[in-house]
Amino acid sequence: MRLSYALIVTSLLTAMTTGTMYADDSIAGGDDHSNKIEFKRTSPEVASILKHSRPVEAKSVPVPRFVVKSANNNFIMAIGGTITPILGYDIGNNLYKQDNAGISFVTSAIPVPAQKGKKGDFYINPINGSVDLQIVGLANTKNEITGYIKVGTNGISSDIVLQRAYVTWRNFTAGMKLTLMQDAYACQPPTIDPEGPSGCVSNVAYEIGYTSPSYKGFRYAVAIDMPTYYSSNGVYRGKDFPVYDGQQVTDYGDAEQLIPDVPAWVEYSFSQWNRIRFTGILRNFAYRDLVANKTRHMAGWGVMLSGNASPSNKLIFYYQLAYGHGIGNYLQDIAGKPISFVPKDGDPGRMSASPMMGANIGVTYNVNSRLQFNAMFSESRIWNVGEYCNALDESQNYKYALYGAVNCFYNITPYLQWGIEYLWGRRQTWNIGGANDSRIQTQIAFSF
Repeated sequence: MRLSYALIVTSLLTAMTTGTMYADDSIAGGDDHSNKIEFKRTSPEVASILKHSRPVEAKSVPVPRFVVKSANNNFIMAIGGTITPILGYDIGNNLYKQDNAGISFVTSAIPVPAQKGKKGDFYINPINGSVDLQIVGLANTKNEITGYIKVGTNGISSDIVLQRAYVTWRNFTAGMKLTLMQDAYACQPPTIDPEGPSGCVSNVAYEIGYTSPSYKGFRYAVAIDMPTYYSSNGVYRGKDFPVYDGQQVTDYGDAEQLIPDVPAWVEYSFSQWNRIRFTGILRNFAYRDLVANKTRHMAGWGVMLSGNASPSNKLIFYYQLAYGHGIGNYLQDIAGKPISFVPKDGDPGRMSASPMMGANIGVTYNVNSRLQFNAMFSESRIWNVGEYCNALDESQNYKYALYGAVNCFYNITPYLQWGIEYLWGRRQTWNIGGANDSRIQTQIAFSF
């Protein structure tokens, strides 16, 4: 969803001005000190309240350094953001120039074959930032309620888009957020690359979900996701090859998706970074069988094992293995490819859900509070779609992709972080070969 700069700036300035006015009023004095509004540096107690309902994801905005709050912390408002200019080189291909790629190292967009004279690129990209607003009411009570909004650019266009917008109350969350199918703690270590590993389960969904409290380390969660094959910014992600033997035999435009996706998980945590989670999802895909002239429904499903292991406070391992049929919308590299549901061989008019998988492993080593090293490897793969991919545009021809990254981050100050990263990726097709790309990039990240 695109938003104008004027609207964003006006809203944030209004919120900040209002907070400042109340802060000045509190200095003047009054009888009820617990309800005074203050503008203060974020304390550990306030940071803990804010973290409780902030998104857990690789590119989340850090907890802001200053907040507007009541003296008893019953009301808290925080505005924060990041500005992250990136400089880099592509070596072996020109992935940066591909549609829907840019600073995102999208392995599914690597050109195959690599074209002569276009096997490298240099770029400086300043349009990679975001701003968020979080308001917490009735904090530290059973009725604590949080509203969270995040807007930003995507590194491709200077347009500001809505990235997150949700409300949390009594362990229920509703709005635009990362789906419960994703295990954000296990998906990957930090990267400069906004995209992340090819096999990561990652999707922003319109969702209503419940996450239980911890019962001696055991937790569970369940949700319903909006039954749509569109992404949050309006890009169509559900189209599949509808032609059999030269004749169109299926149609998706006339079939309404009436059954929501249902993700759920159970988890046991020995500690924050020693945990294991089992996740599952059920999907339904409605389409028109033009041969039988009727609407049909088909099930999709997926399962995932994920978690972390931390033998010491300096070392953290990440792992995730997902497999399913028709879950391309949730797999980072396959989302947007028209091959999740394809015509059923030998049965014109009917569809089948394509089998696919995503796998990630990673490791973080924290030398000290300022210096961190990370490494990761990932694969995404799809089966039984070769003949359909061969009939599609070459940009949609996809068999599997590999992704590897190593990086280093150094915290210069609490507000400023420097990072350097090497990325490698390979995209393989069904009938036109494969191609690689390597990228070296560095960033300066300012957070407030």
